[in-house]
Amino acid sequence: MKFSKFSKIFYTEDALSYPLTKKIFKQFPDAKRICIPHPSRLYFKPWKEIEKISQSKENLFLTTRKENFIDKCPGSKGHLCCNYFVTKNVIGCPKDCTYCYLQAYINISAITIFVNEENFLKEFEEFAKTGLKRIGTGEFSDSFFLDEILDINTSLIEIVSKTNSILELKTKSSCIDKILNLKHRGKTVVAWSINPEEIILKEEPHTASLKQRIDAMQKCIYAGYKIALHLDPIIYSENWRKNYEEMLMRVFEKINPSKVEWISLGTFRFYPVLKRILVERFDGPQYIFGEFIRCDDGKMRYPRFLREEIYRHIKNLLLKINRNLRIYLCMESETVWKNVFGKSPFHDNNLEILFGKR
Repeated sequence: MKFSKFSKIFYTEDALSYPLTKKIFKQFPDAKRICIPHPSRLYFKPWKEIEKISQSKENLFLTTRKENFIDKCPGSKGHLCCNYFVTKNVIGCPKDCTYCYLQAYINISAITIFVNEENFLKEFEEFAKTGLKRIGTGEFSDSFFLDEILDINTSLIEIVSKTNSILELKTKSSCIDKILNLKHRGKTVVAWSINPEEIILKEEPHTASLKQRIDAMQKCIYAGYKIALHLDPIIYSENWRKNYEEMLMRVFEKINPSKVEWISLGTFRFYPVLKRILVERFDGPQYIFGEFIRCDDGKMRYPRFLREEIYRHIKNLLLKINRNLRIYLCMESETVWKNVFGKSPFHDNNLEILFGKR
């Protein structure tokens, strides 16, 4: 579960004065250091220069950002959003899940780290104090894969513990020991993206196994954290029912449902350009050749009847485990919500109630 040894470290001159830059240089003494005048030096078009996607996971780019470290999750046209806010202090992930949307989204050939972390922490604190917010650090990177370098989670947990907001640390890692002895005051939720072991082995290389993730969940619960689960992306296959049933049985054999704050369900979805990338980078994983339809937001999804069948089945499995589990759909239409749950989740802002009733 260690991060890769980065071969190149690009940086802008204004990054040199920050302690985090010096720390990273010291951590990777063999990496070639290259000063660039502007981030555009690293820009590329992922769908045209596919070979650079793999290279980008071996490089770091250290630079600064003065503000706008936090954005509202952009959601998708015609699909309901859970009023989630995401951080942008790190953009990129060293792991290589085959389905990852970042492959087609990130257009810079390195993992970007904004080294002026004081600015980020100040903005985070000010934002977290402005009422109840759910803020996640796992949208543009994994919350833990680079934390051995950054050590930012400790500060975020301390800051949010003094506010009414909720911090969500989303991961596929099991390296969570550093946060176990912190005074989090119940304001941090540690969340795991989970899939059946078969999918983890094939499509999520170099991430924690399902057992390792469950063990890490247990550690966090023992340390007083609540946890969350993200079944996203759910990948359809001939044996999807059996695989997801077995996965949920394994999880809840060890995890008390009362310790789970929320569970999201989202089926595999992608912009069309990602298919070409997956075919070239991974010889076309079998799931990419299934039946998909283009939706209002331009993304390809399984046909609605199939998505609804998947959601209903998994929802019913979860509610048999515990009727009080809080379940929501990620990036789905109001029609799908109604057909799966029998009612609408109302409006975007009202979805926040799901997370506010803690």
